[in-house]
Amino acid sequence: MKNIKLLFMIAVLALLAGCGTMGGTKSGAAGGKGKTVEERAQERWNYLIERKAGEAYEYLTPGYRSAHPKDAYAAKMSTRPVKWTKATVTGKQCEDENTCEVALTIEFSLRMGGGVGTVSSFNVQKEKWLRIKNQWYHLPAQ
Repeated sequence: MKNIKLLFMIAVLALLAGCGTMGGTKSGAAGGKGKTVEERAQERWNYLIERKAGEAYEYLTPGYRSAHPKDAYAAKMSTRPVKWTKATVTGKQCEDENTCEVALTIEFSLRMGGGVGTVSSFNVQKEKWLRIKNQWYHLPAQ
């Protein structure tokens, strides 16, 4: 029964880790112009792993940033109980030259109560990216 509970908790954690996908860069920030969508996606996740949510915020689409303040985004992303440990871009699928879906494998850990300790797992995610003025930005699902 304990194993079933642990597997259920891991599945829930994987879903929660998926909720952390948000991110894109202002034109010129981090030297983003001309970079591939895969490079931009990897850079954004590197910032999230380093707990530099303010830097990751710059990878969000301009429209998303105009509706969501940087401080609120950074606070939300920095206080999540999940700790992302590794991100790997595994592919992309583009509907046209300005719209791509990037697939990633995100590894994470989470400290559990009840004597379980720290649980590590991974989640496969797909993110929507848009090219705006020759710059790739992540469009969060929410």
